[in-house]
Amino acid sequence: ILKTPDLYSVSLIRDHYWLKHPKIIDEITFEGRTFLSKYEKIDDYLSDELIEKHRHHKITIATSIPSDANYFVIDYNGDEKELFYHKISKILRSHDLNDFRAYESKTPSHLHLYIYCGDISAPQREELGKIISNKLEEKLQKQWRIFPNPGLPDAYNILNLPYQIFKG
Repeated sequence: ILKTPDLYSVSLIRDHYWLKHPKIIDEITFEGRTFLSKYEKIDDYLSDELIEKHRHHKITIATSIPSDANYFVIDYNGDEKELFYHKISKILRSHDLNDFRAYESKTPSHLHLYIYCGDISAPQREELGKIISNKLEEKLQKQWRIFPNPGLPDAYNILNLPYQIFKG
């Protein structure tokens, strides 16, 4: 695990990564549902050179979110990221969650918000994510997902590496 203070202030898992392909490469059955994936798990070291290729849009790389992470992520894909950021900031601060950072992704309307919640259990973190999501849903149309999500297979509990800091 490596921490890089400029763009990747979140710890990255480096012992594997997920490489996105242009077409579906895998069909995953999980809890009675079928998921189609364009991502291939590469069991190799995620090097700085690969990250740079990603940042220059030559390849798309995603990383796993560990089940024991001290953070959760809100993956927003809506039309009003400024409004979303404003609303979620207030909600997070009202829950004493002051350590968060937003990153922009490849898509202009896409935002990843990493929210640090300290050393709590996975069920507590999941419950906290649900509470935050429900409060946010009172104010905005739901256009986000929370990660990690125990209702998804490992190949879907991944996020593309960010391209730049949005705010935070």
